[in-house]
Amino acid sequence: MKISHVIKAVPILCLAGCAVLPAAPITPWAIEPMSIYDSGYKQGTEIVSVQQSTLRAALSNFASGEVEVLDVSHPQNLHRTARFALGLKKGEELTSVAFHPELDMFAAVINAGNSPGRLEIRSATTGHLVDRIVVGFGPDAVVFSEDGKLALIANEGEDFLFEPSSKHFFTPEGSISIVQLNQSGHIMSHKNLELANMTNNEGFVITEGDRFMERGIDWNGDGIISKTMDFDGNGKIEKKKVLLGCFEGHDVFGTETKGEKKILIPIKNRSPALLEPEYIAISPDASKAYVTLQENNAVAVVDLINAQVLSYYGLGETHHQADARYDGWVKFNQSFSGLREPDGITTVGDGRYFVTADEGDSDTDSSTPKAGESTGGGRSVSVFDAATGSLLGDTGNQLDEFAYANKVYPEQRSNKKGSEPEMLVAFDLEGIPYVAVGMERAGAIELISLADPAHPTVVTLGKIAGDEEKSPEGIAHFVVDGEHYLLTANEMSGTVECFKVVRQGK
Repeated sequence: MKISHVIKAVPILCLAGCAVLPAAPITPWAIEPMSIYDSGYKQGTEIVSVQQSTLRAALSNFASGEVEVLDVSHPQNLHRTARFALGLKKGEELTSVAFHPELDMFAAVINAGNSPGRLEIRSATTGHLVDRIVVGFGPDAVVFSEDGKLALIANEGEDFLFEPSSKHFFTPEGSISIVQLNQSGHIMSHKNLELANMTNNEGFVITEGDRFMERGIDWNGDGIISKTMDFDGNGKIEKKKVLLGCFEGHDVFGTETKGEKKILIPIKNRSPALLEPEYIAISPDASKAYVTLQENNAVAVVDLINAQVLSYYGLGETHHQADARYDGWVKFNQSFSGLREPDGITTVGDGRYFVTADEGDSDTDSSTPKAGESTGGGRSVSVFDAATGSLLGDTGNQLDEFAYANKVYPEQRSNKKGSEPEMLVAFDLEGIPYVAVGMERAGAIELISLADPAHPTVVTLGKIAGDEEKSPEGIAHFVVDGEHYLLTANEMSGTVECFKVVRQGK
């Protein structure tokens, strides 16, 4: 389906009563929606990965447990060429997929709940299994090095269990799987790299104060994670916190109106169990990897030659003006401090910098951030020196301001995490590095110039079609006949949208 509208940068306005914001910078670029692929499912289209050499894309669907292969050679008409069911067992979930850079294969990772997960290498033409291995607990992302010789898996290990007799919560430790492949794509060796060996070293930042991870946990052992729960057994579902047990010596609470879906796990210590690898960026020469530890507001630096963790970079806070209250008014004039807590990460400048999408995951014990209180999520995209971990610059509040200017800002999320930058991808336009970032809550994609890494600048925005909730998760970039295109996998609408990056007036 061809979509004719073009979303361009426009001056930023604000509702009555707030400060006048500066106009958006003049940019030569615009984002033009080209087409939409509808999977036929209401949701589940989560991660998309393009093989540039064949102009095919692999698409994961967590709801159906399938991988689809799309032909993207004609961006105005995306279409499916194959759909493969992975034969998942009850309790298993397909969490990520990556197309091999050259071979007719894709990698898929499966979360097996309380058991270690697995990596599967499959034919992109037939879907037949080529090779597989057991990896760590809760694999959540898989990426290939540019030469296709390595596959890396972020094993998040985020599932928590509850032992009623002792009233203790526990969880497996996260890890990183380093997998070496031969020229035919078969697995030669692999290693699960533990993350516990450097958590006490200088540079590793632990968030302080009353901060929590919200986790879905089967507290009563009935095999169902319920949205409401009578935790104290008084026959009523009330909006109150109830002490449920402890995790490593710290109290764990649940709110009855949120049930087992959002049990509050405290972030209080340097426990290896709280290190949850989220996503991975591999340097162009495949010598290092940079792994986001979202809940810990950190990035782990991995030496891929010697298969060891080199260091941890604490990512600090971002400080800027924001709309931090859900009160019916959009006012970008409130003092905001946010722990970055990134989800997506990529490298730019031949690996000299890494860039993070500061979505946020942890929460405070209050519905509205207090003055001076750091919230979870920077609502920004940040640029760091890869060699030192030093912050070069971030977008401040540009992401939310652009979303508002283009009428997609989710004001109901103002006291939470705003538009929520999720995943990002890097590429060059006429010799200048850019990143494109998916905005989960705004249902949009934003383009950011890194011409000056110290001042990353949002230059334009494209709105994902439809009025329903879309939640762009995965994002990918590809080139056809010298023209640049972007794909977003929109998990809550079951679609993939294709955008073209075009010169204004071209």
